[in-house]
Amino acid sequence: MMGGTEMRVLARHGGKLFAGNGYWKDRPGGEGAHGAQILVLDRAGGRWQVDQDFAERMGSGFPRDLAISALREVRFTTDWRGERLAAPVDVLLTASWDLIGTTRAFARDDATGQWSAATLAHDAPRPNFLPQLRSFGEHVDQATGISLVFAGQEPRGIFSGGYDPSLPGRVRWSGAPELNLADVKAEGLSGTNAGLRVTSFAECNGHLYAAVGQAIYERSDGATPHWRPIYSNPAPGHSETGLRGLTAIPNPAGGEALLAAVEGSAARIIRIDPRDGSATTELDLNDDLRRAFGLRVDYVIAAYNDMTRVREANGGEALLIGLEAFVAPKSPVAATRKAVDVGYGKLERGGWYLVRHGDGHYDLRQIEAQDQALVAVRSILVSPFSEEPDAIYFAGYDANKAPAHDTAWVIRATAATALRAVLR
Repeated sequence: MMGGTEMRVLARHGGKLFAGNGYWKDRPGGEGAHGAQILVLDRAGGRWQVDQDFAERMGSGFPRDLAISALREVRFTTDWRGERLAAPVDVLLTASWDLIGTTRAFARDDATGQWSAATLAHDAPRPNFLPQLRSFGEHVDQATGISLVFAGQEPRGIFSGGYDPSLPGRVRWSGAPELNLADVKAEGLSGTNAGLRVTSFAECNGHLYAAVGQAIYERSDGATPHWRPIYSNPAPGHSETGLRGLTAIPNPAGGEALLAAVEGSAARIIRIDPRDGSATTELDLNDDLRRAFGLRVDYVIAAYNDMTRVREANGGEALLIGLEAFVAPKSPVAATRKAVDVGYGKLERGGWYLVRHGDGHYDLRQIEAQDQALVAVRSILVSPFSEEPDAIYFAGYDANKAPAHDTAWVIRATAATALRAVLR
């Protein structure tokens, strides 16, 4: 069986397309409660298959792994000691919402198709809090030359790892986080999930950065690395997560800058100059969506996991940024649009996303599905298949604390269709 309430993240690896789903808020049918899955598509026009079924059950009989929380391919050019590899090694990593509170990083063995788990931490779940590894990053330490992978975990912080072929998962993880979230003050966050979350990593001007709550941290490389804050959001509004989708872009002042999406009631896309931490608002999401929808927008999540680079016809590079928007529930326009009611608010039912063009201007686009509420575009990925070099895959849905069943989706489009600046 392949189902899920959410298709949470897409990843390319080994010439295949992988997807991680989740069963958060699932109202099971006859098949019963199901655990998270990794799905795979091995060719254009092929059939999706289950690559990994997290079928382990707890004592209650309920699945232990509820949803995939992160999925990414990372590349190693050295081993964990710094010895250069004969050829780069790509490893596909994933993590889940583990209902017993153990944070595990899983690595895929491409020769056998098996996934091996490494335990990073254990923290007891509590109401409105479940420990989770939310993001992976990669970076070659500029001082030691060691190729490293990074894992952003809540509530501990940022763990690092190096390539070790003698281990089952081939990653030797640090025993303690490089950045300890216990030392970071959770400012500018509100709501039931007001804990710090490491949502994303990005390399910029040769340095590694991480989005942590409403702040951005820079890693100082070396044998004893440390992280320092370079930016803190001064106008967070109401936000449960903070900054998302950290991405490096050309800096108008030279070099590279960082782009990030602010989640919440003061949603916007901001550009940060890492040299001095200065920020520029490129797009006010609440205002832009209000004008597009014709009604008030109360809360926006953009760039759930990342921002996706796509080549434009003119040779430039665009970014695709998925989003979800809560709209004013009493508006007649909301009724006309058949907004999805999740109990505490209404959501625009269409699959909306932004196109940031190379010259810095934005267009709003929509995926329409006549018979299904798409609600949220969580992940976007350029096709890994050589036979369809112009294809782009979109995936999503967000259960938003409301009961759902079989609402996860994946949709494919050509790049020309995806980039066309026309609202439908």
